[in-house]
Amino acid sequence: MREAVVFKGIKGQLQLVVNEFAEFSDVLMQLDAKLASANDFFNKHAVVNLPPKLTDDQRRRLKGVLSVHGLSAKEVVERKGPMKGKKSYSELDGYETEALIVNKTLRSGQKVVYDGSVVIIGDLNPGAEVVAGKDIIILGACRGMAHAGAYGNQGATITANRILAIQLRIAGLIARAPDDLDKPVRVETARIKDGTVVIEPSR
Repeated sequence: MREAVVFKGIKGQLQLVVNEFAEFSDVLMQLDAKLASANDFFNKHAVVNLPPKLTDDQRRRLKGVLSVHGLSAKEVVERKGPMKGKKSYSELDGYETEALIVNKTLRSGQKVVYDGSVVIIGDLNPGAEVVAGKDIIILGACRGMAHAGAYGNQGATITANRILAIQLRIAGLIARAPDDLDKPVRVETARIKDGTVVIEPSR
């Protein structure tokens, strides 16, 4: 059974995707539960992209749930195709249609490999591994091995509540172990800058 609402990765951001066949009350309840379980992953006033094809009332109610958790909503506008003027959900600017959502903490010995973006609703524990062709977003701590841009995408990023992984990779580059394992909880993003993997606080 498909979930009523999921997050998909979009170049380090999050897109809200609603199951059109689900009761909208279930969509709202699941969204509230997912955001509550994410704890402090999102920065205050972080932006979540809303899906297209919503009624005014649905947009208002989704924005209300996001607002309760300190998030802002951005409406994604469909663009017209170049030939016949038809609108296509898959043609939205920057929209990542293929992303894997993992609704659990990955524990030692568990491994996820996916050629698109991966969103983990939980922690990546020591001994666990996630390999993604694009971005990795972890709504928890990253203590296991994370490899984003595994097929050479140097623009891929890794975002987590805390990045504490001993081995962190983006494309063909490997980051060194963090100096301070007791650093405070804050959302961080690892990306390639000047030929090196750097970890910075997310904006």
